[in-house]
Amino acid sequence: GIPVSEDFSLVNTLADPFEIRQWNLEGLPRDTVSTENAILVTKGRRWPLMIDPQDQANRWIVGKERKNGLKVVKLTDKNLLRTLENAIRIGLPVLIEEVGETLDPALEPILLKQTFVQAGRLLIRLGDSDVDYDKNFRFYMTSKLSNPHYMPEIFIKVTIINFTVTILGLEDQLLADVVRLERPDLEEQRNALIMRINADKQKLKDIEDKILKLLFQSEGNILDDEELIETLNDSKIVSKEINIRLKEAEETEEKISKARAKYIPVATRGSVIYFVTADLSEIDPMYQYSLKYFTSLFVKVIETSEKAAELEKRLQILLDGITLTMYNNIGRGLFERHKVCFSFMLCAEIMKNAGDITMDEWNFFIRGLPPLEKDRPSKPVQCTFMKTITWNLLVDVEEAMPVYSGMTGDIKLTPVQVNVGSYVLQLNPTTLPNYIPNVPEPPADLSTEDLPPGAPRGHWNARLNTFQKLTLVKYFKPEALTECLGTFVSENLGGAFMENPPTDLSVLYADMTQSVPLIFVLSSGSDPMAAFMRFAKDKEYVERVHAISLGQGQGPVAEKLMFAAMKTGDWVFLQNCHLAKSWMLSMEEIIKNFSDPGAELHEDFRLFLSSMPAPFFPVSVLQNGIKVTSEPPKGLRSNLRRAFGELTKSDFEDHILKTDWCRIIFGICLFHAIVLERRKFGPLAFNIPYEFADSDRECAIDNFKLFTSDGELPWDALQFITAEITYGGRVTDEWDQRCLKVVLKRFFARNTLNEGYHYCSSDVYFAPENTSLEKYKEYVETLPLIDPPEIFDMNENANVSFQKKESMYMINTILEVQPRLVSGGSGKSPDEIVFEMADLILAKLPEKLDIDMALPEMFEPDEKGRINSLSTVLSQEIVRFNKLLHVIISSLINIKKAIKGLAVMSEQLEEIFHAIVLNTVPNMWADAAYPSLKPLASWVKDLDLRLQFIGRWMDVGQPKSYWLSGFFFPQGFITGALQNFARKYDVPIDALKFRFEVMGHYRAQEDVAAAERADTEFDDQEYPKPDDGVLVHGLYMDSASWNVEENVLADARTGDMNPPMPIMHLLPDPEYEAEEDRYDCPLYKTSERAGTLSTTGHSTNSSLSAFSPPTWIAITGSEKELLCFANLVSEPVF
Repeated sequence: GIPVSEDFSLVNTLADPFEIRQWNLEGLPRDTVSTENAILVTKGRRWPLMIDPQDQANRWIVGKERKNGLKVVKLTDKNLLRTLENAIRIGLPVLIEEVGETLDPALEPILLKQTFVQAGRLLIRLGDSDVDYDKNFRFYMTSKLSNPHYMPEIFIKVTIINFTVTILGLEDQLLADVVRLERPDLEEQRNALIMRINADKQKLKDIEDKILKLLFQSEGNILDDEELIETLNDSKIVSKEINIRLKEAEETEEKISKARAKYIPVATRGSVIYFVTADLSEIDPMYQYSLKYFTSLFVKVIETSEKAAELEKRLQILLDGITLTMYNNIGRGLFERHKVCFSFMLCAEIMKNAGDITMDEWNFFIRGLPPLEKDRPSKPVQCTFMKTITWNLLVDVEEAMPVYSGMTGDIKLTPVQVNVGSYVLQLNPTTLPNYIPNVPEPPADLSTEDLPPGAPRGHWNARLNTFQKLTLVKYFKPEALTECLGTFVSENLGGAFMENPPTDLSVLYADMTQSVPLIFVLSSGSDPMAAFMRFAKDKEYVERVHAISLGQGQGPVAEKLMFAAMKTGDWVFLQNCHLAKSWMLSMEEIIKNFSDPGAELHEDFRLFLSSMPAPFFPVSVLQNGIKVTSEPPKGLRSNLRRAFGELTKSDFEDHILKTDWCRIIFGICLFHAIVLERRKFGPLAFNIPYEFADSDRECAIDNFKLFTSDGELPWDALQFITAEITYGGRVTDEWDQRCLKVVLKRFFARNTLNEGYHYCSSDVYFAPENTSLEKYKEYVETLPLIDPPEIFDMNENANVSFQKKESMYMINTILEVQPRLVSGGSGKSPDEIVFEMADLILAKLPEKLDIDMALPEMFEPDEKGRINSLSTVLSQEIVRFNKLLHVIISSLINIKKAIKGLAVMSEQLEEIFHAIVLNTVPNMWADAAYPSLKPLASWVKDLDLRLQFIGRWMDVGQPKSYWLSGFFFPQGFITGALQNFARKYDVPIDALKFRFEVMGHYRAQEDVAAAERADTEFDDQEYPKPDDGVLVHGLYMDSASWNVEENVLADARTGDMNPPMPIMHLLPDPEYEAEEDRYDCPLYKTSERAGTLSTTGHSTNSSLSAFSPPTWIAITGSEKELLCFANLVSEPVF
């Protein structure tokens, strides 16, 4: 019932336009939010603490108070209290910058304004002394933290004001800049209007004051006071004139607003781009860009872009110019793997702003389907071409997004195909006998379509827009997503946004000034020094370059170099700043002082910095500097180009071995490029990613020179030194060591010198038949840009795996910078999703596994009083699973209470909440569980199967075949099987080895569990239970397949990523020695492969190695080498 004005505004109530204009001149941004914040700063009763990540408040306070003798300090300054004491006594303003999440207790008297009067003096107690308090003293604090968490006691001491720029706020600021530059006449009109209105108001106020004074002084009848009557008449006349002018002013303001509104698209585009850029800091700490830097680029584009008489044309020029300039300037400071992410985020945000992508579509693309179990219609019999998992996914996609409605029906009636650029996604065959011919094309306006029930919709390529097609690719062919993202960006923004921005030092140098440094952001294996020195040579500045590699004790030396160069105009290059953490604050202060008005800097002085990504690198330097990434070359051609670019003619051509020497050098350079590029395949290449460096290649070549100086080639020695020391010295995993040796022998062995030798099945890779370095360089330039998988000893599956990994990395990277609590495509809120998921998991899982209910016969001791070792393994597994169940169930009960508001949502519960929303396993659960890479929904299903496997073992006794993947600790089971055999035959357990026999039969645990739920016996009569040893199932192959007919290991089948392994019989044998033709195949718990050594002496990921018959071997000279690098994994990532 409280009356409120419809047009109430804090700005109109507590500030006048003249004062706001003055604030704007002092540096306050021109948007409404900033103006309201300024009112709170100036009118608030408590001292302000401003959250100011973009430095807007800081610049305004400095501009506002500089004329009053402002003192700028930090909480870390030694003289902080003395500065405050002097300012309080004299009445000067003080600004404390970069405040953290806590405040110094010494500031409390100032914050609480604890003044007191003593002997007629106004005093405040600061530290241990009483200080005279001048009422002109003003106190400001700013924090650069974007999302600080302040304790409640800070809120009651200060006024916390959020100066973080908003999308609309920045739009207002940029609009003011656009209009100021494009239509200065409008800005002049607006300012003149403000001045005139202010003058009129002042005149009216003066008259009002005069009337009040005359009324106060009047004696007798006021009608006899002629001066008062005249003043009243003047007031009436002036008031009428002012009202007329105010109406004129309102009309003028409206005209100005209409003219300004035409430039809103440009300001909106700038605002959208800035917020995409600001989000990049969540991906890497080096991706910091200040609003000041961004605004200066924005203004520069407006000033320098092509002019046009037509407004529409000019606006398009500005939109294109701003977008491309921002991409080039920001993109050059991003690592290669993040450039496509940035282009796509930029494109998507622009399209979201234009309404071309809805929020539901975006969330569905990025966040995926909610992790909820549900009943789905079974796959139609006509869909034999489709896996059940793909059908279920199609059902979920159709249900989640109405735009795909009807697709499950069409999949059996008409071809379902969409094109993204040249890529074609075909969900079903192009022709089938049961297809309906001549499906009519949809109308242009799909809302007018009226189809009879059961009729196919068809023509999905015409029905869906590009983003909706891209979403289908993400769900059904994730390995093609990276390629399609590039196409999507090129079609909607332009091809320039998929090209690398120019990073020539000459271009970067043009953007530098004596106060703006250039920062090289390094990655492993990169060194910009050579390119920098070449540029210095071109500029004839080599003699005036001072380079120093930072590290312990080098800070003071670097300071001297900088101060000297600032006077002489030399260049300073501070390398490896990440190694001088303690000196970074000092460096930040020196660089900040470059921008001071009184700073004396020689006009030729330039500062160059290089650093690996480091969270402690000064943010202010990053935000205001020019950044460029320095990365090693990608691809075999680029690596070979760099290697041969560093070789001298004499080193390559003048050797006693002539052509053989050239081939050896080419082979080792290609091998070096291979081991570097194999890293992109992740665990498929090496279990552990190794940082091989160019120095390894140089060292190998130096060794070859040393050992071949007499014209002889000691192959055994050279291969041993290269494989075991030069490169092998970095390799810590025994399986990687084996892999490295075999790969090396393909590029560096006696037969590689044979005429016509090719390094792989492709005819492209070979050593040219000549001794000219230039000819080799020419040959390198003819190599393909995209490396075929066979050169890496991989098949097409490795490429698919790599592309899937790239796609997932890209999606996860974009997901990192998204707002956390946004509902998914299902339309349900996060609270609803988590609550429903919690109910489903709690309903699925038992409270605990009760060991007391186990079959008693399993725990009966033998004649020597020993319990069966596998029963001991069972009891240990039950303990582990019960601990995990307790963690999961208790956390889910608590999170349900927290959602209802019955309990506090702690930080730990919040982490679980967000993990469930994103369909990932919460860290709290993962820490208490077994190794797994599955998403949450699959992980819960897998846990249910494991519990059922253990529960069944408990209830009915030992199974015929053990699900090895279902064990919490499979190493314990393997030891238990050995121990049972050792006890039975009285042989030492240390003398036992497993003989591995592949049975040729398959057993899927899902089928076993389904049969058990139906109370039927699983049909496994084809093989008997062994008297000795154990049968195991549930293993999958990585990079291989199993040939059932010949019962041998075979090469992987294209498209079959993790085929199942048949049942294996693990038979302990004290006398077993593996046959020569057996392949020693490692077994891992997950496809991540690499693990850590735990306190038990076991790896957290590796279980054992199995000897299996390979399908083929490669003959190298007289030696046999197995090239079938297969791996067994307990868990495929489904």
